[in-house]
Amino acid sequence: MGCASLLLSIEIAGARNTDVSMQFAQAIRVKDYSLAQSYMSYGVTLPEIRENSPITSYQLVNSPLKHVKVLTANFLDETLGGERLALIWEITVENNKITNIRTVFDGANPLVDEAKLIHDYQQLFQREIYVPAHFPFEITHFSGEIQHIHQRLVLRYHNSAINGIIQIYIMPATIALEKYKGFHDQFHTFHDGTKVLYRTNSHIGYELRFQKEGRL
Repeated sequence: MGCASLLLSIEIAGARNTDVSMQFAQAIRVKDYSLAQSYMSYGVTLPEIRENSPITSYQLVNSPLKHVKVLTANFLDETLGGERLALIWEITVENNKITNIRTVFDGANPLVDEAKLIHDYQQLFQREIYVPAHFPFEITHFSGEIQHIHQRLVLRYHNSAINGIIQIYIMPATIALEKYKGFHDQFHTFHDGTKVLYRTNSHIGYELRFQKEGRL
């Protein structure tokens, strides 16, 4: 696999290197959120960046509002083959401390992280997988991991507003589906004929288990 070089660009208008807003923006670019927090007044909350894509460039400009500067940043988007707007924040600076941050635009797409993780799994195990295309709620956050010992992929889809979560495990099937059936569990069938085990008393909520093309 070849190594790709990444050009990180910075554009600053009306900001000196000693400006706390400049130092804050640099900390955000390298994901040093502890350092970024140190430039903020007590009680000021750092807005969440909900996507793990690297920030490749940013611009810091003065605002017509007193003590306010505008920070814009871009994600590296491999699908687009370039940059995509990540965020626009209004930053208020008084007495060399950031006293307020207002989110004007949030361009995060949590499913970008899902696509990267699925690609890594498919490349690692040479196994094509399929994931949900529709969800019962808006996805605000995504997390997951590859568990190598079981060749298992874990996908978690979150909605922070309703505290909703859908968790999916994908791994090679080594035990027949019937072996998983408990006393309260029920068997159903998808439209394509796939048999599904429905568990209503799972410790994580409602659970569906099915096997397809050698995977659980």
